[in-house]
Amino acid sequence: MSQLATIDTVLGNLKQEAMTLEQIWQDYGLAWQQLGWNLAQVKLWLLCQPSVQIKQASNGEQAFQIKCAQTNQETNLSDELVALLEKAGRPMPLSQLISKLPAGRVVTEPMLRAAAQHDARLELKGPLLKLA
Repeated sequence: MSQLATIDTVLGNLKQEAMTLEQIWQDYGLAWQQLGWNLAQVKLWLLCQPSVQIKQASNGEQAFQIKCAQTNQETNLSDELVALLEKAGRPMPLSQLISKLPAGRVVTEPMLRAAAQHDARLELKGPLLKLA
């Protein structure tokens, strides 16, 4: 199983139920070992996931869970990319698109690639993203 698939499994399970950091660490120990991550790195990764929220578990510990619905303040990354490409009127490199996103938005090239692959309006051509 690839590391990306394992991480997707973690996120998928967080949609089903809230889990404490300790549960996530123990249940997916092999994945963290393969990635070479320690407990602090796993917690940082969880905190950086825009869809993950922190709740208080019944035992008082922090529990992580995927938010069920986006709030009105959150915008879809694909929609933002389409708007940027429409405004530019031409294909753009992913690295340039990252710099054009709103300040404070934490996005990586793999995140942009994933958004483009899941949206029929977007098409990847090498390092360029264009409207389909």
